Amino acid sequence: MRNLTDIEYQAIKSAIVRKEISSAEILMEVYDHYVSHLQEYGEVDFDDQLAELEEKFTYGYCHALQAKFNKEIRKEIGVLQWEVVKKNFCLSRILYVLGFMMIAFYLGSNVKNEKEGAIMMVAPLLILSVFHIYFLVKSSSRIKKIKENMSQASSLQSSLFYPFSERMYLPVIMAYSIVWFADLIFDVQVLSNIAPQIAATFSILLFIYVISLMEVWKIKSKTSLL
Repeated sequence: MRNLTDIEYQAIKSAIVRKEISSAEILMEVYDHYVSHLQEYGEVDFDDQLAELEEKFTYGYCHALQAKFNKEIRKEIGVLQWEVVKKNFCLSRILYVLGFMMIAFYLGSNVKNEKEGAIMMVAPLLILSVFHIYFLVKSSSRIKKIKENMSQASSLQSSLFYPFSERMYLPVIMAYSIVWFADLIFDVQVLSNIAPQIAATFSILLFIYVISLMEVWKIKSKTSLL
């Protein structure tokens, strides 16, 4: 194994950038494969070996890898979040379940008006919003370094970015949808018609959702480019 020259590194980067890969994970995987493979050969064999790699890692092949990875990672996040929920909030931990129920009914019994109920339901959404901002800043910082290193001008993003963002938007969309449909169908404010205990329970479920999503991000950020 030898150390590649700056010119050789630049040749590798140029070859990979031309493939217009938009997944940061796939981009770095292909780059690492190129580098590790070419380090096994001398300078005289560099061009021939790079050409062989180019024959295998064609534009279409790389984009097929990217599409497959994006599909798998979306499913993986859903499975992992469910595993986190089951691990921390499963029925076997009955004290957690009973505790959440007691908190929900206690909070519900102390909700005196619609405004307090709204605040209770909005609180976890605010936490989610703050987490989303942190997530965007962290992800953008990592991707910016990769783009600068690879001199890539085209779009580049972690394959985990959009699945995570969608899961962050989901509870917000659900909350707005509940209020909107209630106003549309019943012509009343939803919080004035549902029991305070239901509002409290919904709020706690949102907290569980947010906490589980943050735990998934914590796990995946160790091995991904989020």
